[in-house]
Amino acid sequence: MPVGNWIYDAQVALARLFSATFRYALISLLEIASSEEGVNAAELARRHQVSVAYLSNVLSELKRLGLIKSQKGRRGGYQLMKPPGEIDLLRLHQGLAGSPPLLTGSSTNPALLWLDGLELRWQQQLASTTLLEVQAQVAAAGQP
Repeated sequence: MPVGNWIYDAQVALARLFSATFRYALISLLEIASSEEGVNAAELARRHQVSVAYLSNVLSELKRLGLIKSQKGRRGGYQLMKPPGEIDLLRLHQGLAGSPPLLTGSSTNPALLWLDGLELRWQQQLASTTLLEVQAQVAAAGQP
């Protein structure tokens, strides 16, 4: 395999680790989990300087995954469907990106084999991390 091909494949794989959709989904879940009332999409978009249309798509994906629900009305907004301790980040990532591996795992190229191992450790870390744990770390760091 020419060097350029596997470097490109690795760059694509690494970019998927931290997609904007995953980041905004996690931010949205943290905000919703921290609120006792429903969270308004427009207010959430304004706070995080992202378009309402884009954030609405992210929130729709979270609804599709059964992680949040929306309630209309004056006291409406988005709320969690599950306790934060039952939402692990690997399921969130796979639900948003699909479950195929980031790399094929069939390569004999040493660099890709190393990245396969890195991906496995990353997936194990995500699987063992819940929204509740992230929420606690964010609170400890003094973030809103």
